Amino acid sequence: MSEAIEAQERGVAWDTLGGALGEAGAAALAGSREQLAEGLLRGAFALWEDPEVRPKLLGILHAAVNSEEGAERMRGFLADQLFAQAGRSIGVEGMDIHRAAETFGVPAVHINAAAGQVWGAVLMRHVVKLEPIASVPAEELIQLLKPTIQHYLG
Repeated sequence: MSEAIEAQERGVAWDTLGGALGEAGAAALAGSREQLAEGLLRGAFALWEDPEVRPKLLGILHAAVNSEEGAERMRGFLADQLFAQAGRSIGVEGMDIHRAAETFGVPAVHINAAAGQVWGAVLMRHVVKLEPIASVPAEELIQLLKPTIQHYLG
């Protein structure tokens, strides 16, 4: 596959990831505070469990851990695009991690820690494929992670 086609597919994957996570974040923000973690986890795992979307997301993840360019793109996406899309979904322009932290009433590092929990689970499940996390039902994983994510996000 040519580099141009691969770059185009990665762009589509970033858009897919950003849009879906932005929508999940907006839906989670619109719900009750007690359901925030569950809403975010369901949105994230719905993407990762989709057999058509997962290969694109794995491409993004591999690029992020294998090159500085990929890592920079991931940082930019997580720091800017994701929050902006979630903010637009709830009618807030210019949302970033700091405004999200204000919205949740938590330090910004708590949002990073919550994201780290999810990315760690994704890495163990879909890249390392470590058992039993690789084959446990997604619902069980959501229930396992939910209290920790909820703790971070208040």
